[in-house]
Amino acid sequence: MKKTICILLTSLFIISSILLTGCAEKTADTNETTVTTENEATSVTEEITEAAETGNLPDVKYNGEEFRILAQLDGNRHYDVFAEEADNNDSVRDAVYQRNKTVEERFEVKIVVEFDVFSNVNAAIDRMVKSGTDDFDLCFVHMVTGAALALDRDFVPFEKLEYIDLSRPWWDQSLKQGFSIGNELFFANGDISPSSFSTTSCLYFNKKIMERNDLEYPYELVKSGKWTLDRFTEYTKDFTRDADGDGKIDPHGASDMFGLTSWAYDVPYSLYYGAGGSLVSKDENDMPYYDPQVERDEQIYGKIYDAVITNNAYFESADYNNVGQLFINGQAMFYDASLLLADRLRDMNDEFGILPMPKFDESQKEYRSFVNGASSMVCVPASCQDLQRASILTEALAEEAYKTVTPVLYETYLKRKVSRDADSAEMIDYIIRNRVFDMGYINMFEGIGSYVRDLLLAKSTNVASTFKSREKASENTIKKMIEAYNSKS
Repeated sequence: MKKTICILLTSLFIISSILLTGCAEKTADTNETTVTTENEATSVTEEITEAAETGNLPDVKYNGEEFRILAQLDGNRHYDVFAEEADNNDSVRDAVYQRNKTVEERFEVKIVVEFDVFSNVNAAIDRMVKSGTDDFDLCFVHMVTGAALALDRDFVPFEKLEYIDLSRPWWDQSLKQGFSIGNELFFANGDISPSSFSTTSCLYFNKKIMERNDLEYPYELVKSGKWTLDRFTEYTKDFTRDADGDGKIDPHGASDMFGLTSWAYDVPYSLYYGAGGSLVSKDENDMPYYDPQVERDEQIYGKIYDAVITNNAYFESADYNNVGQLFINGQAMFYDASLLLADRLRDMNDEFGILPMPKFDESQKEYRSFVNGASSMVCVPASCQDLQRASILTEALAEEAYKTVTPVLYETYLKRKVSRDADSAEMIDYIIRNRVFDMGYINMFEGIGSYVRDLLLAKSTNVASTFKSREKASENTIKKMIEAYNSKS
C-alpha cells in the first residue's frame, strides 16, 4: 500500500487545461464484505515521511559523460525531465530541476534531454533499435502506442537492468497486471515521471447545485465505502432538464442543466474500471489470457447505462471543450474528467469538490481509478550500450524524485492549489490509491477494450452479443501478443 500510494501520487502533476485522451473479479468483488473506511485514507505525506528509504546504488562517477533522454513534448509531459533553469514561480518544476541537478552532481554526469511529439518519439525509438544506434539511454513514451514497441522488444526488460529495484516505493507496483508478460516488464513508471499519472480519473461536483437541491456532499459516502454507481445515479436522476423552456435540452445553450457532463473517450472507461471491470487475466506464469465475465459486465454496464443514457447525461464525442465548459458555466452537477482538469477549473465561480469514481456496490473492497492511455511511461531502448549506467541513473532519478519532487507536488500543488477544501484534499488519497491498468484497454483499444464506449454511443444494451462478436478477434490479439513475446525471448 505504501509503495503504491507514494508512487502514484508523484505522477499526479496537474499543469494543463487540456486533457490528452488516450489513443485507451466477479461482479465487483461481490463476495467481499470489507469496505473502505475513513481511517484507510492515509495521507501520502505521512507515508513518505514514514518510508524515508534510501536506495542501494554504487558510488560511481562518470566524469561528465552525457546521459541522453528522449521525452515527449505533448501537453504536460515535458515536465518529466526539465533541463532548463529552475523557475521560482513554479515549485514543482523547480523540484524536478533540482532532482536532475542532484543526480548530475552525485554521479558527475550531464543530463541531456531531447523533446518531440509522442508519435515521433515512438518512431525514433523503433528506428534506433532496428539500426542498432546508441542515441538515447532512457525514453519517455506514450502508454498505449508504446505498448506495441514493448511487444516488439524495442525495450530492455526492467528485470535485466541490474540496479533498478522495482520493489522500491518510487516505482509503481500496479503496472504488472497491465504490462508484464511472462514476468517481464518492458516499461514502468513512478516518481520518475511527475506528469505521467495526471490523467487519473475522478469526478468533480458542483457544490452550489447540490446545496440548491438540498443534496448532501458525497464525501461521507466515500469515507464509509458507500459511494456506488447506484448512489451516483440517484443524484443525477431526473436532473437534466430544459431550464429555458424552449422545448429542447441544449448543451450549448446558456441555462439548460445536466446531471453529468462527460467525454465519450473518458467516462466509459472511468466508470467501467471504477466498478471493477476487467477484460484480461494472467495465469500462474504471468501470461495473459482473454477473460470476459459476461454476467458481471452486463451488471456493470447496466448501471453505467442508467447513469449516462437513462439519466440523459451530456455524453459528447465531438466537441471536447464544451464538456468541461458546461461544468465551468455551472450547468452540470457532475463532471467526469481527470485530476489534470482541476487546473482548468480554478477560475470557476461556483465551488467544486473532487471525488473518486463510484464502486459497483458496497461489497467492492476498494475505489478504483482508471488511467488514461496518454500517460507517459519510461523505458530503456534495446540499443542502449551501457545498461549498467542506464540502470544506475534511471534508479537515481526515480529515487531522488521520490524524495524531492513528491512532497512538493502533493502538498504544494494538489492539496493547496487544486483542491478548494480539506475534504477534497482527502479525496485525492482515495483517487490515487488503486489505479487500474488492463491489457484489454492498452492492447485492444480499437476492439473489445472500448466496448462500453461503443455501446453507449449506440445507446445499446447488447453486452453479450458484443462479447460474442468480438471474441475471436480478442483471443487472436492475445495470441499474437504471446507469440511476439515468445519469438524474441
